[in-house]
Amino acid sequence: MKQLKPIYVIFSLLFICAVLQGAAFADGSLLTNADFSAPELPDGWDIVAYEAENYSVYTQNGALVIASAADNDVRLCQMVKVEPNTVYRLSAEISAEGVHGGRGVCLSVDNYTLDGTYAVSAGRTGSFDWTRETLIVRTGAKQSYINFTFRLGFYSETSAGTARFRAAQLVQTNDPEEIASAVSLDQTAQQTAISAGESDEARAIRLRSYLHLFIVCAIVLACVLLWGFYRNRERFYSLPSDRKTVNRCFLLVVLTGAVFRLMLSLLFGGHDYDMNCWQAWGRDIVQNGTAQFYTAPGHEWYDYPPGYMLVLAGVTWLLDVFRIPAGSGTAVFAYMLPAYAADVGIAVLLIRFARKRGFSESAGLFLGTLAVFNPAAVILSGAWGQIDSVLTLLLLLSFSELIEGRRISAGAIYGLAIMTKWQALIYGPVLAAEYILSVRNKDDALRTVGGVIAALLVIFAVSLPFRGNQSFFWVIGRFLNSAGGYDYASVEAYNFLALCGGNWQSAELPLIPGILSYKAFGTAAVVLAVALSIAMQVVSRRREAGETLCARPERLLIPAAFCMFMIFTFGHYMHERYVFPVMALLTAAYIATRDKRLLASSMLLSVVLSLNEATAMYVVSNAAASAVRGTQQHRIVIAVCSLFEILTFLYTARVCLEHGFGQTDRR
Repeated sequence: MKQLKPIYVIFSLLFICAVLQGAAFADGSLLTNADFSAPELPDGWDIVAYEAENYSVYTQNGALVIASAADNDVRLCQMVKVEPNTVYRLSAEISAEGVHGGRGVCLSVDNYTLDGTYAVSAGRTGSFDWTRETLIVRTGAKQSYINFTFRLGFYSETSAGTARFRAAQLVQTNDPEEIASAVSLDQTAQQTAISAGESDEARAIRLRSYLHLFIVCAIVLACVLLWGFYRNRERFYSLPSDRKTVNRCFLLVVLTGAVFRLMLSLLFGGHDYDMNCWQAWGRDIVQNGTAQFYTAPGHEWYDYPPGYMLVLAGVTWLLDVFRIPAGSGTAVFAYMLPAYAADVGIAVLLIRFARKRGFSESAGLFLGTLAVFNPAAVILSGAWGQIDSVLTLLLLLSFSELIEGRRISAGAIYGLAIMTKWQALIYGPVLAAEYILSVRNKDDALRTVGGVIAALLVIFAVSLPFRGNQSFFWVIGRFLNSAGGYDYASVEAYNFLALCGGNWQSAELPLIPGILSYKAFGTAAVVLAVALSIAMQVVSRRREAGETLCARPERLLIPAAFCMFMIFTFGHYMHERYVFPVMALLTAAYIATRDKRLLASSMLLSVVLSLNEATAMYVVSNAAASAVRGTQQHRIVIAVCSLFEILTFLYTARVCLEHGFGQTDRR
């Protein structure tokens, strides 16, 4: 019996080790110190955040708490040793208060710095009680360590609010269903590059080199547009064609444009953040109605006006009717279709305007084709999924109605434009000046008042379903909140302030230290742009006394284009897309005046804007954000693009000012 005592001791030690291991790895979990019961964050965890301010990570009542006052990507990470080609299940109970924007509360694998792979759970936003979130992954053939994270936000899908995690587990699983649904870390685009032998440094260099490729593509595009279409436009104009043939050709153009955008939609899947918003907002209205859309907890940041929300709800409803799953390629393309329909509408308006101004049928087809295949429009409504073409269409419709003397309908359409995108308000001073300057009698004055009333009625009618318990003037407060939501000198808008280093810099920072801030300079530029535009309208009105706006539509089109172009070039708070309507306005002004320089300006701006859009979309993408954004290559591209944009504006400004203040008619 005495000889058996060592065996007892060994078994006792094994039992104690098992108990201790069970304490360290609760329920067989491979995570260490994951109960979060201590008053401080336990050992073995690291905190990573995209933005270094306005967030906190702490424990409370046995739960991990991640709170961020501003949009951010905050992670609590733990590196775990794993087996290759093995399936693991990471799970935790999650709850949230006022989480909004981006991915929300989620679990993820963040191996970007190790081998370039990543995975993320579906994530949730809003306010909700405890529910279980799960992420199942299969490790790669050469992976031995995985960085598992509890997360608020995700790369370009940043979020704000308060997220809580508890009862966390990481276990190896042999469940057939979980094995079948596991995200393979060998199948991401990043892992493909790594498996081909690409190092982290080589990958970063490759991603940064694409920025220079964008510039080369823009140069080629400029050659095609300016030395191809522009230089040979007269040959297109002189092609013999009747209206029936032109209509058939235009239908072919429309179908080709749709196929082209479908291909881009499937290739890019839209801008992550914007497409997530479109689908989430449309789903929210379909499920919960409109009354609490802007006032529900976590919805304070919703910065688009209510007009386009109804369109999103309609798209979502149709997807439900045809049982098309959210997030599918078909669903993404469906959310992009309204913008493409607006591209086609812009082309139709330009063709009709060209016919009225005496252009040939083939010339109208040429201009309509340019509108459909405008590279900046193709990127927005095909690859990105933004809606600036919808705003442009409504602005053109409003201006067209005013040119034809239909003041009331022009006001109503302008009110709808405001309810689609707040940027329509930038054109308000020029539109108001034309209303006032063109009053010739009592009937004009009454119709002007009617136009203002029509605009206000449309704004009221569109906003009423979303009012809920808010005041009648809630839209004004929403606009003011949206205007200050991006307090930056430039938001990927390549212009003068970006050239001066203001990209994603606070507008309150000094442009000239101790003398002038970005915001002060931008405000002065906005005031000057509006003043010059109205002055052009006054001078041209006096010079051409007796001629109606219908006879001289450039009196409205040119000041409107100049005003927005100057505000974009020198103003603050600008995003890369705000100058989009100027291209159509310049083309319409070319049709009105036959001044080929205006068409050249429109094409130059198309090249500049398409380069700006592609670069902006790329540098905030999941693949390139960490390796490209803010690098020397990015700064060089910003400088080159911004200089190109400024030169394009200066050329356009010279042409516009000559028409506004000069005496020479360049027809």
